[in-house]
Amino acid sequence: MADEPNLDAAYAVQTPEDNLKLYEKWAETYDADFVQATTYRFPKLVTQSYVDAGGRSPCLDVGCGTGALGEHFPEGAVVDGLDLSPEMLAVAHRKKLYRNLIEADLKEPLDLGDETYSGLVSSGTFTHGHVGPEALPELVRVLAPGAVAIITVRPEVWVDLGFDQTFEALQANGYVSAPEISEERVYADSTRAPEGHDEDVGLIVTFRRL
Repeated sequence: MADEPNLDAAYAVQTPEDNLKLYEKWAETYDADFVQATTYRFPKLVTQSYVDAGGRSPCLDVGCGTGALGEHFPEGAVVDGLDLSPEMLAVAHRKKLYRNLIEADLKEPLDLGDETYSGLVSSGTFTHGHVGPEALPELVRVLAPGAVAIITVRPEVWVDLGFDQTFEALQANGYVSAPEISEERVYADSTRAPEGHDEDVGLIVTFRRL
């Protein structure tokens, strides 16, 4: 893993321990150095897509980090944030955007009840070096019937890590609807994107709990 916290370092993490070390260093500057400086557009895009799809409260923000998505929810929305990094959660806490903040590892069972949430959002969590499709069944478990879920997935891992097969299995077992997938630019201004990432795109995946 690279010494300096940046996007390439994030893509290089291999273990939860690597993840914790990276975001311990990055938490205090993440918003300014990454979200704002690079014109990272997915937090606003995911949140707006959730509202447009009829997303309701309470909603779970998975991999909430510093609260980049939480800043774009409409007034009155009830949102809980979940993340592995206590340092990132500390930054989110200061923003007073979330009802609850939950420190948890998505690769482990979640201490959350069945059908707890009416919706779910996530940006930048499902990618190489972070969390794969193995987390999806547990997240689906905590969603109430009819809940809207919108997540982002890196295109290069959709097949390689088995997101396609996991969604097919969840759909075949009657847990979720067929996902609607769109491809979107990651950065609003390509000239300000991290070096080597000016053409990056991501998948916006929308589905419903059945």
